[in-house]
Amino acid sequence: MRFWILLMVGISACSSEHRMEWRKVFFLPAGENNTPHIGLAGPMAGITGDRLVIAGGANFPVKMPWEGGTKAYPRQAYIYGIEDGGLRLVRQQTLETAVAYPGNCSAEGGWYVAGGENESGPVNTVMKIRQENDTLVTELMAPLPVPLTNGSLVSASGKLYFVGGENRAFVSDKIYAYSKASGWKEAYSLPYAVSHAVVVSDGKSKIYIAGGRKRNENAISTLYDAVLEADLASGKVQQIATLPEALAAGTGVWDKQGSILLFGGDNGETFHRVEALIAEIGRTGDAEKKKELNEQKAQLQRSHPGFSKTGRKYNLKKKEWTQVLPLPGESPVTTTALTYGDRVIIPSGEIRAGVRTNQILTGKQVKTYEK
Repeated sequence: MRFWILLMVGISACSSEHRMEWRKVFFLPAGENNTPHIGLAGPMAGITGDRLVIAGGANFPVKMPWEGGTKAYPRQAYIYGIEDGGLRLVRQQTLETAVAYPGNCSAEGGWYVAGGENESGPVNTVMKIRQENDTLVTELMAPLPVPLTNGSLVSASGKLYFVGGENRAFVSDKIYAYSKASGWKEAYSLPYAVSHAVVVSDGKSKIYIAGGRKRNENAISTLYDAVLEADLASGKVQQIATLPEALAAGTGVWDKQGSILLFGGDNGETFHRVEALIAEIGRTGDAEKKKELNEQKAQLQRSHPGFSKTGRKYNLKKKEWTQVLPLPGESPVTTTALTYGDRVIIPSGEIRAGVRTNQILTGKQVKTYEK
């Protein structure tokens, strides 16, 4: 089944205008008896050659978390051919090793996956994945200095950089750089610890970190509204802009026109209310009160309204935000936006607490001129 939804999205209003045609193109393949795929949060996602690969990730196949459901970490990989008409499923493959919530980076040297988590918790594994005759081949690289999940991986100046992330002990405020000679080394420090940020690079000398959050012990998480710039040449990390609202877990890309494109995200309204209830549940010793609070938490999660559908562009030269039309369908978070030529691909993701989507969104950037 294939659906096409076109949205013409105006992004600027100068002598030339960049717009995007959003297309709800395809879905993860159905299972037995044509049962729709339930989707993946935090998938391994990348481009290798002319193939899109979506693999790993996490979901709740039996029950939702507030019903006592256990999070599953599937090892299935889906390989799509990227064609003019959209996407074509070429092959499925079961991986020996798969993770959820890693940093993903498609660079000239291939597709890289760093960190993430599995049934045992956060990992420090780093993999280079390529496809040979539509079969995925995995090469293990030097591991991260510590296990980290919900971090980001980008490429700049011919190097890989892993930004932020978290594990059971702490949230990271580090940027690690990789070289073949010395593996991963701490390269820069951020002004605050952060996970679930949108991280993009100009591919040359700059890394941009937008939004994100920090887990706090016995308190609600801190959500950030800052956009940071890490200058790789000088080593300086500074705030260059403020988001219209604090957001975490959204997606974004560098649009090659000198701007940052951000899609969706979680403003924390429901998330913070759930965190506050969890803290209260932990403090009370009254069994009946605990039961009541757990039901309140479950109801909040069941009635989750979904995440922001807003698209935003930050023009670095003009130092201004422009809001674009909403994403089509339900807006996914905890996934990785990818670029292929002038296309943006947003594969699967989480659309409400515990609920994933099987949709794969693609958009094509179009440049038009005023008369």
